Amino acid sequence: MDGANDVFIIFLTTFFRLVVLVGLCFYQGLKLFEQSSDWKIGFQSGFIQAISIFGILGSMVYLPPPVAIVILFTSTIMLLFFQWFKKEIEVNKWLFVTTALCLLGITLVVDVWNIDPNAEMIGYILISVGAVASASRLYMFSQMVKNKPPPVVGAETFIFASLFLILLLFYDFPLGPQTIQGYGWALLSAISGSVATLFMFYGIKKAGAFHYSLYNKLEPVFGSILSAILISEILKPSQYFGMIIVIASLVFYQIWDYRRKLKTP
Repeated sequence: MDGANDVFIIFLTTFFRLVVLVGLCFYQGLKLFEQSSDWKIGFQSGFIQAISIFGILGSMVYLPPPVAIVILFTSTIMLLFFQWFKKEIEVNKWLFVTTALCLLGITLVVDVWNIDPNAEMIGYILISVGAVASASRLYMFSQMVKNKPPPVVGAETFIFASLFLILLLFYDFPLGPQTIQGYGWALLSAISGSVATLFMFYGIKKAGAFHYSLYNKLEPVFGSILSAILISEILKPSQYFGMIIVIASLVFYQIWDYRRKLKTP
């Protein structure tokens, strides 16, 4: 509404993420690219991070956002089967039920059932690329934080991701807001995105890639709630019901998983 375009927001939020992550490393005395292999790993993780942004951003041109969001969150299922194949997590019926219920709840929250599905195939291809890249980067981050502090992993990733994002200039030129209020909202989005990104790396280190991805399903729930509070976008009863499904399934799974671990020697 205030005139900023998506490329401007991506550049601004990525710059703030980079500054926060690199700044925290310097503040804590953490060294970046301590080993020669770190450059290669950072290049790979930064490339995948950039690809996920390209795929998600590009799909929004062709697909309704609710459809894109639902397809994007299939990355959790990709992680589930990949880590199950590698025998890194133990799959049980409750894990399947929770994942399925979360996806069902999200389809209700974003009201995907009432969206016109007629869209160009390129949109589905782009969001599928974004979903695969999102699953890949979460798994890569989970491996990287085993041997490195989370801020270092984030800083090395976003240094290269920022370089790759320069290619967005071939897609569109960044346009800033036309009002002071617009710059205020843009700054708030950059700060909140930086805090969220920092906590993401710590969350992946503590919970693992799959469980982080599973609980990340709360994102569209809070997004819908904030849209109602900030811009008076009143939701349908079915959307609030979808929120209840997502939150309840995650809470019950966490309780079940906690009790299961107590019984495990």
